[in-house]
Amino acid sequence: MPRVSVIIPVWNLWDMTAACLRSLAEHSAGGADCADGGLEVLVVDNGSSDATAEQLPALGRDLFCKNFKALRLPQNMGFAIACNAGARAASGDLLFFLNNDTRVTRGWLPPLVKALENPKTGATGPLLLYPDGRIQHCGIAVSPFRRLWHIYEYFPGAHALPRKQRPLQAITGAALMVRRKYFFEAGTFFEEYRNGFEDMDICCALRSRGYALSLTPQSIVVHYTSQTPGRFEADKNNAALLTRRWGADIRPDLHSLAARDGYLLRVGPSLTLWLALREELEKSLNAELAERMKAQPSSAAEFLGQRLAEEPLWLDGHLRLMDLLESRGRRREAISAGLSALVFFPLPQVQTRLLRLARREDMTGEELTPLLRRLAEETDSKAEKFRPVVQAARREARGRGDTLLTRIMDDWLVRYGSAGVKQRPLP
Repeated sequence: MPRVSVIIPVWNLWDMTAACLRSLAEHSAGGADCADGGLEVLVVDNGSSDATAEQLPALGRDLFCKNFKALRLPQNMGFAIACNAGARAASGDLLFFLNNDTRVTRGWLPPLVKALENPKTGATGPLLLYPDGRIQHCGIAVSPFRRLWHIYEYFPGAHALPRKQRPLQAITGAALMVRRKYFFEAGTFFEEYRNGFEDMDICCALRSRGYALSLTPQSIVVHYTSQTPGRFEADKNNAALLTRRWGADIRPDLHSLAARDGYLLRVGPSLTLWLALREELEKSLNAELAERMKAQPSSAAEFLGQRLAEEPLWLDGHLRLMDLLESRGRRREAISAGLSALVFFPLPQVQTRLLRLARREDMTGEELTPLLRRLAEETDSKAEKFRPVVQAARREARGRGDTLLTRIMDDWLVRYGSAGVKQRPLP
């Protein structure tokens, strides 16, 4: 196996760093006993002010012996500078950039190494799960309005669809493996970003050199996500920088990736996006539920839970489960079901049910505020001001010959694009 250098940039959060390192030692050959020199671990400390500086060297040596390096920067220089410093100090043929808010799992390493045996693959990454087992990342897609989207986020972790191979423009830098040679050929992480979009940039640089990107779902890493304070503060400037550098090389693909899997991209009046089932499948599942309700009404909730695990984008199923649980006096469970639905469907019919349930359960104003804000985002009065954005996306889609996206934008303009047009439910 080629030598792998794991590079972990950190800033405070010592407990998370320590847990990450212990997971590496536990689930990697040559960890605690240092019998195998194939894995090197480098932690780059961005001037932490907590226990990191004091405790990191001893723990690293204890877990990885001579295969551990601790680098300390004088102050917080950000993700890109820290990762590049680690890459320059690394000796491995393969570089694995890993956030400290992660835990690797058994067997995580060999599939990633195998994926990079193909010289046409520029970088790969594991399947990332939230601590509750749901999908956090299986590839980055780009919306019609050039926002980044983690496709199939919040799907059940065991679902087959997030494990499917698909053409990707980018994968997250939270857990990214790349050949050392390719990384330096691509120019390393661009250091003008501030804790965001560095992964998109390096992926664009790799693709511009003809390399493909892949997901390696046989490798699983748990990701606690965005634990570093101020993680998103510079996103607006970072996005503008990415557009200046790679705007011509980034194309909307969320709609086409969804279509490959049999789903539809929907766009709300304020440009909120969600994926939906095709009408015939929604009707088929509704008919199946009606039969179950007639034959075995007492098991309907269990049936809905099972089917929603298999098909999380069944909107009517989510709504029926909320209503069924509420009718049986299980309002807290209904609220939980509604919150699960809301991550897929930021729609008034979900939000209003949640608000009604929350008020009956005397939930606090702090808990209700996010629901009220989301509901306000989908009001009819806002639709008109988004028409220029949709028209621009439509022109761009037509210029590329993207007939599917053109139709989606046409549909929005018919439904919402004129002053006074009232919101209608999509078929």
